[in-house]
Amino acid sequence: MTRLIELMKKVQKHHDIESLETVLNLFEPKIRASLKQTSPQEQDDLYQELKIKVIEIVRKYDYSNTYGFWEFTDKLKEQNSLEYTESK
Repeated sequence: MTRLIELMKKVQKHHDIESLETVLNLFEPKIRASLKQTSPQEQDDLYQELKIKVIEIVRKYDYSNTYGFWEFTDKLKEQNSLEYTESK
């Protein structure tokens, strides 16, 4: 299975509709689950809005600013050490 970041890159760089459809299919279960929290009368409209929002996010997401696992843990350590020194 292709990673989500790779799919997003294809959508952003090459306007790849197939990759966009794959992303939407990956989020389909979450969208459907979220719809259960609303009234049946509003579900159709909300379904469309959620899909539009996913498309917008995929097109605008800046994947170059995401951290890898070790970068993320280093960032957390740095933040925790700052909080610790400020609390003294």
